[in-house]
Amino acid sequence: MKNLLAPITLGFTFLIGATAANAIPLYRGLKTPSETPSQQGWVYQNTPFPAAPTATPTSNGTILNSGNIQNYAGYFLTAPFNLDRTRGYTVSFSVQINSESHVKDNRAGFSLIVMSNQLDGETQPYGLELGFWEDSIWAQSADFARAENVAFNTKDTVHHFVLYVKGNQYKLFERNSYATPILQGSLRQYTAFTPPPGFPNPYTTPNLIFMGDDTTSATANVTITRVYASPLRPTP
Repeated sequence: MKNLLAPITLGFTFLIGATAANAIPLYRGLKTPSETPSQQGWVYQNTPFPAAPTATPTSNGTILNSGNIQNYAGYFLTAPFNLDRTRGYTVSFSVQINSESHVKDNRAGFSLIVMSNQLDGETQPYGLELGFWEDSIWAQSADFARAENVAFNTKDTVHHFVLYVKGNQYKLFERNSYATPILQGSLRQYTAFTPPPGFPNPYTTPNLIFMGDDTTSATANVTITRVYASPLRPTP
């Protein structure tokens, strides 16, 4: 076990240094005056079923409330650099799930989607969707069922996460658990998805990051505080 954990710990120690040195801010929610992600380059899209979604800038970040459970509401961003999974990269984000409800066990009111670059010969890029409930975090399988899962209190405070991608694998760390990932597994190609009219297909878009409510089976009220991304530096 020690031999297995050593490469993870050493690798993530390197990752912390790379992230700190190369981190590119994608959303700074603590900026003054307060701004939503759409004021910092993200594209916001939503459906307007009453109660309609709201995005409220505050001194603690943006409070995104997707309102009616039938709504979609969220932010899309093409990363400012190639999310090269061969080289490796990280996406750091800080979020608090203030409330979340769902009518299906494989849907979440707040999700993070990160799609890597598309390599030659691939029909679409590999990536990952993470779903957030008040008491757990889990990955969507390729056919949109619950895959890797961890019990985690996302409601108690703003949590600072780092998603580490290298090769065809991902690891999710939380600031208080840097020695060991709280979730890990393989990237996927999400082929079984047709976007609603007027919305992009995030799963076929290379280098795309989405955060928000992407289902008509759940809703959430969340505080998004920050998002950063970083390519990993080559090993000396």
